[in-house]
Amino acid sequence: MLPEGKTVKGHTLAWRHGPLQADDPAIAWERLLECRGMQESDPFFAPRLADLPDPFAMMDMDKAATRVAAAIADGEKIHIFGDFDADGVNGTAILLEALLAAGAIVSSSIPHRGDDGHGIGVEPVRAATAAGAKLGISVDTGTTCFDACTEAKTQGFDLIVSDHHLPEQTLPDAFALLNPARADCGFAGRKLCGTGVAFFLLMAVWKKLAESDARPDFDLRQLLDRVAVATIADVMDIVGVNRILVYHGLQRLNSKPSTGMQALLTVAKIKKTVSAETIGFYLAPRINAAGRLQHGEAAMRLLSTRDADEALMLARTLDETNKQRRTVEAEVFKQAELILGDADVLAVYDKRWHAGVVGLVAGRLARKHGRPAAVGFVTPDGAVRVSLRGTPGFHVGNLLNACSAYLEGFGGHAGAGGGTVKSGQWDAFTDAFAKTILEQAATADDHKLKAIDGILGMGCMHIGLAERLTRFEPLGRGNPACLWLLKDVQIADRRDLKGGVTRLKLTDGSRWLDGIVFGASGMGDAIEPGLTVSLIGQLQKDDWRGNGAVQFVVEDVIAEG
Repeated sequence: MLPEGKTVKGHTLAWRHGPLQADDPAIAWERLLECRGMQESDPFFAPRLADLPDPFAMMDMDKAATRVAAAIADGEKIHIFGDFDADGVNGTAILLEALLAAGAIVSSSIPHRGDDGHGIGVEPVRAATAAGAKLGISVDTGTTCFDACTEAKTQGFDLIVSDHHLPEQTLPDAFALLNPARADCGFAGRKLCGTGVAFFLLMAVWKKLAESDARPDFDLRQLLDRVAVATIADVMDIVGVNRILVYHGLQRLNSKPSTGMQALLTVAKIKKTVSAETIGFYLAPRINAAGRLQHGEAAMRLLSTRDADEALMLARTLDETNKQRRTVEAEVFKQAELILGDADVLAVYDKRWHAGVVGLVAGRLARKHGRPAAVGFVTPDGAVRVSLRGTPGFHVGNLLNACSAYLEGFGGHAGAGGGTVKSGQWDAFTDAFAKTILEQAATADDHKLKAIDGILGMGCMHIGLAERLTRFEPLGRGNPACLWLLKDVQIADRRDLKGGVTRLKLTDGSRWLDGIVFGASGMGDAIEPGLTVSLIGQLQKDDWRGNGAVQFVVEDVIAEG
């Protein structure tokens, strides 16, 4: 039975898959597989690229791939319309690298976050056609860019929209619309990021070129490092097709990363094995920093260059920009908290705020307060452009659609999104936002539940189980780390270190275990020396100490009573 009551952070415990209790590591592993309906030989533990779906199963793919192959063969100029975040710049980079390798004539553009905002504008379409482009391909954008698609058709410019954001009921009049989120599509479970969609487009183009004996001498697998980074950075579910892409992308990052990724790893001082966590904490923020504070073009150049010196220079620039981003973000978050006070609705904007950090601030507010947040900045022409972030149980794309009467130029998916609030409609938007949150909360699963995989005794705190648990990697949204309850252990010692890290010595009276807490301040005095507590967390190898050492990464504590 699970302990009654809530955790210090306000969650109620629930079983993730079914009751599991053990004090032996081998038995714990066997019971975990049994609860999940898995076996040692399950394909889940050995993802294969051969199991990727046929790209032509995506709606409009045959039409799109045929057109791109024809443009390559006929020497037509192709223009790529990217986006400024990690997904958009990675997708633009892989299209550029692959299409150039195929002999295509290619140009690209990345919008400026503050000046242009998300999406393809009419002017960029006109500029591309004026420069002689006959075909356009978007990456991570375009599904709600109706004016741009109409302009492209007027200009006789074939625009292929390659995107993953939630469509409106009406689709744009594009030459082809590659988007798994289409109601009539559903490719890969609608879970691909924009770069993932672009990668499948390239797979389809390579097959078309092979039909005419023109397949390029270029292995698309070398693009998977950037597909993996984009998928993790855009917080996609790491299941199914995404698990295969990220699994092999991580192998690439750890064996033969692209020139730009290698430079980024060097500047970030990553010396250990690159994991999904490494991407989320070290690589993605540096890539995103360019588009947040300056221009995403620098990140795209880094991710597509083959010049090691240029890559190192660009990586260092992104590193410095990321440091600036952290400072700006912290200040805006502080100001947003002051303005909101004890407001029930987390919707706020200010003309002082930088466009590049409002999404991050919205995310921090959502995590702290446990409900969706909308944070905006004011554009040079006086419009309020807002970024939304959600919490478990809410779908940001649906929130945006429900508020669409007060928005223009918007788009989003489950975890994030944004748009421009119509002039004079901020209060109406805020009211609609609050109402929609209440409606979603009434039908959503209890997002205050904390699901655990089992209750383990100290005997399970063993390197054998810790190593077996790594087989579930890559971890992330949709495939979270195993979470365990460690009951009735005494805190023998506590040491608060730099960076908000706290080290614990835990014991059950005869056995000892090292614990580590990141952000212990959120647990108050619940983990003081001398207390006997029940802890919720992850069993991990302790790579710093090595020699078979393990540690328990504490995420929560069972509240007394």
